[in-house]
Amino acid sequence: MARIAKGRDRVLTRGEIAAETLRQFDTGKEAPSIRALAAALGVAPSAIYHHYESQAAIVQAATELVWEEVAHDFLATIPDPLQADPVEVLVTAGLITRRTFGRHYRIAPFLAASPEPNDFMTDVLGMLGVVFERLGLETEDATVSFYAYASFTIGTVLFAATRRIANEQLGIGAKAERARRGRDAAEILPALDDAIDLPSRDPALDEELFAAGLRRLVRSFVHPPR
Repeated sequence: MARIAKGRDRVLTRGEIAAETLRQFDTGKEAPSIRALAAALGVAPSAIYHHYESQAAIVQAATELVWEEVAHDFLATIPDPLQADPVEVLVTAGLITRRTFGRHYRIAPFLAASPEPNDFMTDVLGMLGVVFERLGLETEDATVSFYAYASFTIGTVLFAATRRIANEQLGIGAKAERARRGRDAAEILPALDDAIDLPSRDPALDEELFAAGLRRLVRSFVHPPR
């Protein structure tokens, strides 16, 4: 029988550790240490290691919680993705992924880490495979299209998150950054300058343009430009 630590009323679980890790990512500026997690959960560091062999495994578990949040919000929007319009399924999945990791942007850079295989991600990839088949894509076409789709979606998530984190660490706000680039750069590349600042300046328009770009990309899989 597992022992309950002094000051706690329940046995520590893997899920509780992952949830606390995500909470500390959301409220802090650095990846939480094992000691910080142990202190918040009222246990000794050894209790954390009893459930996870490394900090990397804990961070991956916390990242998986965000993916589960993505899946929950996605199914609330499209309850039967295998019967809905495949283009809209993929666009909605991209939007919700971007929106959810935007809420948890400090952990978003860890998407770049190699994931551990698990049943959840296997199910997600299987569902996406069926959706791409419903677009009429097979074998190499499906592989290339999925790569482009994932690169576009995950790439924008990573860019938005790392830029926000970098600006926080450097103490740079959106207005200050535009001023720092100088008038000449803004005159040469005004559209690019505005687009880069959209996530903080106009989140609604930023999301609208992301959806439009992703929809155009997905439609190009079926009707590639000549």
